[in-house]
Amino acid sequence: MSDMAALHIAPLLDHPAAIDTIAGWIDAEWGAFSGRTLADTRARFTEDAAAVLPRSYVALDGTLPVGVASLRARDSVDWDPGAGPWLCNVYVPAEARGAGIAARLCGHVAGQAVVLDFPALFLASAAGDDSLYYRLGYRTYRIVDHDGERLHLMKRSLRA
Repeated sequence: MSDMAALHIAPLLDHPAAIDTIAGWIDAEWGAFSGRTLADTRARFTEDAAAVLPRSYVALDGTLPVGVASLRARDSVDWDPGAGPWLCNVYVPAEARGAGIAARLCGHVAGQAVVLDFPALFLASAAGDDSLYYRLGYRTYRIVDHDGERLHLMKRSLRA
């Protein structure tokens, strides 16, 4: 990462050349968990510009993608039917971690959810209450077991 001030977050739809890189990251990290193929994952990032959701955002260092996060009506698993939208696909590659990129992406997605007038934002994470998400105001409201993995369902209110 050259300089955090140079970091730019933009709709992924505006940077289609980054889709293959991002799909590769997400497939490597969560492909086995989701049961999707790389092609399925790539298709999830080829969004309809006219749709309210899903929306994905890419963090760029110049033209180099250094992170991604998505705002979706539901996560890969429908953890809590009726709850939403969900912060998903928060990913920063190892070589770019530690520079605050994930926090900036999460803040950007939360800001977009506010613009869309959503009252809260949800996520599922193995990290729980000792995590970036907790520091950003998300709180665990339920713990679920998914194929032997303990996941925290977390919520952040977007209204004062």
